[in-house]
Amino acid sequence: MSKSALDLYRKYFQDRQFERLDLFEIMAAKFNVQRALYPGSFVHISPSFVFPDVVYVDNDKQAKQFFGKPEIFKFIAERKIYPQEAKVSFHYADYKNGFDEMIDSFDLLISQYAGFVGQYCKQYLKTGGLLLANNSHGDAGMAAIDADYQLLAVFSVRNEKYRISENNLDEYFVPKSQVEITKEYLEKLQKSIGYKKTADVYLFQKVQ
Repeated sequence: MSKSALDLYRKYFQDRQFERLDLFEIMAAKFNVQRALYPGSFVHISPSFVFPDVVYVDNDKQAKQFFGKPEIFKFIAERKIYPQEAKVSFHYADYKNGFDEMIDSFDLLISQYAGFVGQYCKQYLKTGGLLLANNSHGDAGMAAIDADYQLLAVFSVRNEKYRISENNLDEYFVPKSQVEITKEYLEKLQKSIGYKKTADVYLFQKVQ
């Protein structure tokens, strides 16, 4: 990979905490994810090390330039853990406005620090597909009140590694205050509210 492109990736994501490679490895092993969609990805290409087919979406000019360099595909090929050739696509677009991908065609929708990805891009996710979301901008909280999604598991970081849990899921997304949690409220707030119990990342399944 060219020095400038690789430096951009290293600057933001090569650190273990931000690369989140072990998180994606758990997803691949436990749920057999093959095709993933990552709106608001910037240059976070570590999902392609684990999933054979990943579509990235971002309207950042640096990301457009990054994905336009052939060297990134060589870098992915060197780090991928699956035997087949990596399939990587990039849309230079605002995910809120849509992009040219088939609806109901992805196994996994990744939402990390990019707003309400789970709402705007829900149509691209298969029924039975998975939404992997943190709650930095309130997206996991939004999914928790969305009848189209069901909380399947949570991830917490312990000793710098992600751990998955499917236990006591009803204890999550219980607000500390008596405020009524609505879609409109979360859209206006644009961030996580206070919950009695939280995780680092949440996994939902699209049920309808």
